[in-house]
Amino acid sequence: MLEKCSYNSQDKEVMVRAANAKRKSRLQELIEFAKLAGYKKLGIANCKGVQPLADKLAEKLRAVGFEVFCVNCKESGLNACDINPDMSGSSCDPISQAAYLNEKETDFNINVGLCLGHGLLFQKYSKAEVTTFLVKDFETGHKTVEHLL
Repeated sequence: MLEKCSYNSQDKEVMVRAANAKRKSRLQELIEFAKLAGYKKLGIANCKGVQPLADKLAEKLRAVGFEVFCVNCKESGLNACDINPDMSGSSCDPISQAAYLNEKETDFNINVGLCLGHGLLFQKYSKAEVTTFLVKDFETGHKTVEHLL
């Protein structure tokens, strides 16, 4: 049986914000959660392949009063051969995405369609908390649960 864990006061605050923001669309939930937390500066780290969706999200977040900083995975110009000599072309650069948003001192960061491993690295190096808004799945039009139905 799973043992109950203890929650510190900050963890409890996150749980209460989450409870107060539920039963809404993911976008509404994200906005409500960020407002309840007092976040002002939001960061979006996105895959270049879903740039139009990331731009639309940024537009909606700005419309409700957030300062939003965006960075796509290819912006740093990292060459794939710097990761592995057998690779070529441009490479995604999630660590640089995290560094950029850390430099902007964002309060909360949003993963919009980063590849699985890239999202893990972005989250690892982000100083701010990270949530995922969009899971990239080109086969299903970004509806990952379609594979389960």
